[in-house]
Amino acid sequence: MIPPPTDKQLRAFHAVAETGSVTEAARRLGLTQPAVTVQVRALERDRGVRLFERGPDGLTPTEAGSALHRITSRLQRLYQDAADTLQGAADLTFGTLRIGADGPFAAIPILAGFADRYPGVRIEARMGNAPETMAALEDSRVDVAVLSLSATPRPGLHVHRLRDQGLRILMPRGHPWARRRSLSPADLDGALMVGREEGSATRRALDRACAAAAVRPVVRLSLGSREAVREAVAAGLGVAAVLDGEAGNDPRLTDRPLACRSDVRLVVACLTERRDHPPVRGFLALAESGNGG
Repeated sequence: MIPPPTDKQLRAFHAVAETGSVTEAARRLGLTQPAVTVQVRALERDRGVRLFERGPDGLTPTEAGSALHRITSRLQRLYQDAADTLQGAADLTFGTLRIGADGPFAAIPILAGFADRYPGVRIEARMGNAPETMAALEDSRVDVAVLSLSATPRPGLHVHRLRDQGLRILMPRGHPWARRRSLSPADLDGALMVGREEGSATRRALDRACAAAAVRPVVRLSLGSREAVREAVAAGLGVAAVLDGEAGNDPRLTDRPLACRSDVRLVVACLTERRDHPPVRGFLALAESGNGG
């Protein structure tokens, strides 16, 4: 029976995967280069797999190496959790909270409340679309996330719903639809639209609404950020779908609700296994009590 990988082997592998270099990994770990090489080679030899490919930019994880790197990343966070707890971070007098968000509108008020209540905790924030934010959460690159999700349950996640999110249609202020109180999906049939990128929560919600109504808008341009979408709409490239709370305050634009059923929710989420990590617990408590703003 092959013994489980040792802590030394996994630490050496993780350092090489993070740096792409045995030399840099050795420097990070305070070891010699041969010592790091021995640990990684033993890991490969015992399992009969290749974990790295050598290229012009250094060592790159193979498919097996990438899978192992996702696991060692989570292990490193667990080690840090243990260190934080032992050193007094349970009182949230210091430590680090890494938060991901698919937009600043909902995340910033909770962050502000957290920073005010726990001034000793350092905050690292990263923004991305919903799939990027979810991937960062699942890979433990962030501790907690504020993002838009469908109501479909996700195993392994603790999810707290902040509010439901409907769709709105963003348009220039002079657009004929601006005189109406609301729009229906039928209005979008053949309409020129600017869309969010494939896979975003907004794009998926719009696609579901159009499919349910059997309509086909003409999405002539796909963009990766809300800011780019607003500029494209203001430039007359088409109307756009946004979720509640995302229209912004651009004086060139206005928005109207789209009368359709939406299963998108704005949520705060974390891995279930990390729910009791002190900074995560503190952030969740603020979000769930409604005292983040």
